Amino acid sequence: MKSCAIRILVAAGAFCAALLALRVALRGLDWPTLRTQIHRLDWRWLALAAVFDVASYATQGLRWRLLLDGSKLWQTTRATYAGLFVNELVPLRPGEAVRAWMAARDLDVGLWTIVPTMLSERLMDGFWLALALIGALAVAPLPAVAAHAVGIVSGVVTVGLIVALALGGRVRSGLLHPGALFMSAVFLIAQGLAFWSVLPASQISLGLLAAGVVMIVVRLDTMIPGAPANLGTYRFATVMGLSLFGVPQAQAAAFSLVVFTVLTIPLMVLGLCACLSAGVTWRRVRELAV
Repeated sequence: MKSCAIRILVAAGAFCAALLALRVALRGLDWPTLRTQIHRLDWRWLALAAVFDVASYATQGLRWRLLLDGSKLWQTTRATYAGLFVNELVPLRPGEAVRAWMAARDLDVGLWTIVPTMLSERLMDGFWLALALIGALAVAPLPAVAAHAVGIVSGVVTVGLIVALALGGRVRSGLLHPGALFMSAVFLIAQGLAFWSVLPASQISLGLLAAGVVMIVVRLDTMIPGAPANLGTYRFATVMGLSLFGVPQAQAAAFSLVVFTVLTIPLMVLGLCACLSAGVTWRRVRELAV
């Protein structure tokens, strides 16, 4: 009962923080500007963004398959999408528990066989994110907090690498898999390309490198579990990232709504299909979220 109350309080705090971030992000939103931007959207670029977005999560599924011997690509990709779908609906990201449960069930193994591979995924993501942050510091006028973030992320990744090297032989494929590490880089690149594709669709002239910096800012700001669908934090980080390159507040706020919608729709559709095909019920989600 006490743990349930604590969880409710944490979720309430996450919602309040998200609403505050949303208000700050959209304070300069000009609704006529938003309508104009929507009418001027180039749907060919949006379709390309959706393709890159789906490809990024297929890559994530392939990476997890490399870490889980005996799994099939459709199993790991379905579990990935099911987890992402739940995270869009429920606070504090219980989707990670859902995808771990699905993988353990499909492979008929214990959860403690699955969890280390998921930690390995986060470690590899952190490795490439740290490198991307270092590169971003060299090409973009990032605020001082970003410089501190580089040190923190790099330190965490270093400690994680040491632990992974120590435990590598005790997991089915090892915690450090060269192919999985490469696919982690491909995943981050595909995510960046998906984000970048929405920029020309919205008539915002930013290069691929600048778009990558903005995407990194968004990923950094949404790392901590919070409200469902990163309510508020995603928009706030998008506006903050675009402001580094001189994009006006009103235009950046409108774009934050567009890019979130465009990149969330494919995830929600495929995630719902994944949950239905896997037999994931709301009761099961509640059990795993406790």
